[in-house]
Amino acid sequence: MVYRVVGANFDQMHMNTNLEWVRDHPETELVGVCDEDPSTSTGSLEQALSDLDIPEAAVFDDLERCLEETAPDVVLGCPRNSLHADFVERVTEFDLEALAIEKPLAVSLADADRMLDAVENELFVVNWPVTWDPVNHTVKRFVDEGTIGDVVEVQYYGGNAGAPPEGSWFYDPEDGGGSMLDYLGYGATFSTWFRGGELPESVTSDTYVPADMAVDVQSSTIARYDEGMSAFQTTWRMLTSPWEIEPTPPKGYELVGTGGSISTRVSGHDVYVTTRDDPEGYGVEADPLADRYENLVAYIVHLLETDNDPEGPCDPVFCREAHRIVETARRSAAAGERLELVA
Repeated sequence: MVYRVVGANFDQMHMNTNLEWVRDHPETELVGVCDEDPSTSTGSLEQALSDLDIPEAAVFDDLERCLEETAPDVVLGCPRNSLHADFVERVTEFDLEALAIEKPLAVSLADADRMLDAVENELFVVNWPVTWDPVNHTVKRFVDEGTIGDVVEVQYYGGNAGAPPEGSWFYDPEDGGGSMLDYLGYGATFSTWFRGGELPESVTSDTYVPADMAVDVQSSTIARYDEGMSAFQTTWRMLTSPWEIEPTPPKGYELVGTGGSISTRVSGHDVYVTTRDDPEGYGVEADPLADRYENLVAYIVHLLETDNDPEGPCDPVFCREAHRIVETARRSAAAGERLELVA
């Protein structure tokens, strides 16, 4: 079967890559693209039209009309953060096999719940671009194999050299902007995955908002667990984009266990492991990805073909639980105190 796919909205720049994955997969066909508000796009409809040779008849600026005329099986959505719940409620009015929303799941737990309530029979997937990075799956394998014992601490440092383009919706608090919402979701979601779903009991967070901005450019979050603490930092103040030149300090994760540690931040190594038997440690090349994890489109097709549910960071129910950390951090920063993890 060839699945008919629509890509809707370019508020997240990842839409262009998502559409390339549709083009390249033998079991998907791009039947439409929609950009409802080009003024808020950080991706580029024009670039997509050029790169993918999309006919004019397949280009829309009205989401409902696009879905009515193209009758897709799958919708890939990249609306800005504040519109995720609204987007999902709109597209689930149509007869779909599957839909995907770009990270983060939502700006709030209330919006996350709206989305989960709206989805009935459709396959629903959350696209965290680093899900398709073999490094994270290699870290998870080492944890699952018990190489470092029980995970008792995760340190995460994530960010970018600003949020491109300057002046975009990323800099508008009403649209879900700021470094915390841009990157804390990564740290919260993937650390929860590494820890097998374990969540903290309380969260303390603070942010830095420059005088000439309305959103934070840095955030620091401490999550207190039953037996320890973890730390998550986000920043838009990296010297370089980490996808072009790895800055110092480098982005990534440090996991501390009862019997060792794992780092994705040691220069020259995909993953670096230390154990009690080998305290000096050793570097490891990332495992090859399973075919289903090649990219978002390959994953969706795999789930549709095998009638399986999404797992880990791709699962919106899992993401909703991990988003409790983000929600509590946001409230903690506003209140200036440590808060119990919100429900």
